[in-house]
Amino acid sequence: MKRIAVITFGCKVNQYESACILYDFGIEGYETVPFSQDADVYVINTCTVTGRTDYKSRNAIRHALEQKKRDPEIKIIVTGCYAQLNRDKINEMGEIDLIIDNNQKDMIYNYLEEKKDQFVADPFLFDHFTEQKTNKLFERARAFVKIQDGCDYYCAYCIVPLARGKPRSRSPENVLNQIRHLADNGYKEFVLTGINLGLYGRDLPESNLTLTSSSSEAATMKCFPRLTSILKEIEKINKVQRIRLSSIEPQLITQSLLEYIRQSTKLCPHLHIPLQSGSDKLLKDMNRPYSTKEFHELINEIMSLIPNVALGSDVILGLPGETETLFQETLSFVEKLPLVYLHIFPYSRRPGTKAAEMAHIPTSLVVKKRCQELAALMKHKRQQYIGNLLRHKILLGGVLERKKENYWTALSDHYIRLYYQNDKARKSDLIFAQAYRELYDGIEVVDNDRV
Repeated sequence: MKRIAVITFGCKVNQYESACILYDFGIEGYETVPFSQDADVYVINTCTVTGRTDYKSRNAIRHALEQKKRDPEIKIIVTGCYAQLNRDKINEMGEIDLIIDNNQKDMIYNYLEEKKDQFVADPFLFDHFTEQKTNKLFERARAFVKIQDGCDYYCAYCIVPLARGKPRSRSPENVLNQIRHLADNGYKEFVLTGINLGLYGRDLPESNLTLTSSSSEAATMKCFPRLTSILKEIEKINKVQRIRLSSIEPQLITQSLLEYIRQSTKLCPHLHIPLQSGSDKLLKDMNRPYSTKEFHELINEIMSLIPNVALGSDVILGLPGETETLFQETLSFVEKLPLVYLHIFPYSRRPGTKAAEMAHIPTSLVVKKRCQELAALMKHKRQQYIGNLLRHKILLGGVLERKKENYWTALSDHYIRLYYQNDKARKSDLIFAQAYRELYDGIEVVDNDRV
């Protein structure tokens, strides 16, 4: 039996696409093995959001090339955002069998079999959502489902629109069919992903949407099929027990979405809302379409509607022009926000972006110090949130993923890792239990009858 190994860098969209690639090869009889093991085909699904991910992508390509030196019959395929923008650099690294763009990942097996020449299309020509399907998310208890691709916001620091193209949405019927299929295969929690998830549906026609399920479902989806609409349809699927949004831009969070989250019995009380900077000057320089005042007002509205909601965000430190004074503005602003966690990124210059042409970038030592200071603040805020869940004995839910020192672990609906002891529990079980005590990096939960 032939073997395939895939390594994935970057976002949940890439992770979903890699699962679909493995599914395509699995249908043809390939066995999936870890990237560190011997394989007949190596696929590197790259990322280029930072210089660090560029480095990791190149390192994985070098590993595959070393394997090919020992066995020239090995096939190497490189795809993803780094491949989209750096085909010539990749070709210079060695004998790559196929470099393929982000919109043709569904064709990788066919192109390899046909010995098709390398082909990377201009992402600005991508005019449709490429449909990829799978019945399994390998080694994952929660199912990532890609429903959107592309972005046209052009934040000054971000290379993604140049690698992914304009926004494109998956049809509602295909989203629902994919989720039904995965639910039939035992998945209970579904994480909706996209390059800019909040743009879902804005490129789809307002009419002529025909769903294959019920007439009532079809009638519902004849309206403009934006994010809240598709969430409501997903919730109607009986086997779906939990739904989670991966990330959504602040300016795309609508009142209807917040009201739906408030009353939903399946959507996790967790939102990841990118901030990027707590300085109004830097937000403007980076082409972010909101102010700190608007962001703060949104967070206050969310907290008033959804008590105990888990809020996470992203911040980039070391942006061009970030003085110590502007960093202190970010630090002070984050301190006022009821965040549970924060992804902190040092600025990474991306050629081709507006920010790459800007001057006055802080030194790496200065940026490292600022990252440490912000991380220390967030550690304190996280402990405050955990303490709040414990004081109020909040019921926490999650899909069991793996065992750690006799505890089952799960990422809870409130985005705090939970630990659960029960001899009858099994992987992929959805459990609801009461917050009991802090344990490791999260909370131990117990069944109500054991409290």
